[in-house]
Amino acid sequence: MQPAFLLLILRAVTVLVAPGPEEGCPSARQVSAALASRVSATLKTRKSDPDTTLTVILAAPGSAQEPSFSLVDEQGRLRLFRTLTRPGNPKPQECSALAETVALIVQRYLEEVELPEIEATAPPPPPKPPSPSPPRPQPVPPTVSRPAPTPSESGRGPRARWDLSLGFAARFANQQAGWESLDLGRFTIARSLGSRSDKGMLLALWAGVSGVTGWGSSANQDGGQARLIRIPTGLALMWRHMVSEIELQLGASGLMDLWVLGATYKDQIYWNTQMAFSAAALGGLQLPLSQRFFVRIGLEFAMSATRYRYIDLTHSRDATFTTPLFFASAGLALGMSLR
Repeated sequence: MQPAFLLLILRAVTVLVAPGPEEGCPSARQVSAALASRVSATLKTRKSDPDTTLTVILAAPGSAQEPSFSLVDEQGRLRLFRTLTRPGNPKPQECSALAETVALIVQRYLEEVELPEIEATAPPPPPKPPSPSPPRPQPVPPTVSRPAPTPSESGRGPRARWDLSLGFAARFANQQAGWESLDLGRFTIARSLGSRSDKGMLLALWAGVSGVTGWGSSANQDGGQARLIRIPTGLALMWRHMVSEIELQLGASGLMDLWVLGATYKDQIYWNTQMAFSAAALGGLQLPLSQRFFVRIGLEFAMSATRYRYIDLTHSRDATFTTPLFFASAGLALGMSLR
């Protein structure tokens, strides 16, 4: 007798296939190969002790019970018997299919009958040790929200505003004047003072240049001529206040005019410069054009602290030109604000 085919020995069940002739359909070798793929997958997850051995016995070829198989245990008790359906002259592929059928029937028997009984009688697994309790959460100190510091508390207020502008102005006095009364180019730089953007003080410094007034002496046959130009400067301190989007400016300023007189007489050139100081009250409106650009309209009233007279020495010794005592000026400028 050929030795039995040992299919699989695992923790739960050992399945054997009894030997048989190779001409059987299915043969013992075909059934063993089919069981190797099916039953091993069933037994790999079982964890009970190896106390059961089952043997698959195929009916001998030519016997009255062919085709059939039996599944018996080590005591010889019949656990399973099945009769197979097979054609009269089976082909090799049909015998392989019958071997798969035998393996499928044994697999279902093990899953549904044999292995559940073994696991039911197995002792229960030891209880798992208790997991350590999580650490107690530490108390969180309460958070106290504080209001945002004001500019005075933090020590830093809004950034200062710088205004740069370029414009012109006209001066009006109680005497006849020429081009020297027109400031054709006046450049102003101003800086805001204080911590508020809607009101506060404004310090402004400006300088410019006037037009040139020329005249000739009617009594001098030698063709004496004179040219007069004025270079104005000023420093102003103004209070500013926003009304809607327009900034109102009121304040006082100190003015200094540098008068330059050039005269020609008998091929000789003479130069004379004088400085005149004045005090003025001024006001203005600053209208925004965009977020940075603006237009400023200004008006000032001034009184001179010093005055000068230019006298024609060639003939009548009359005063050719006298600086005014009282005068007013109005101006228009286009500027840009920087922060």
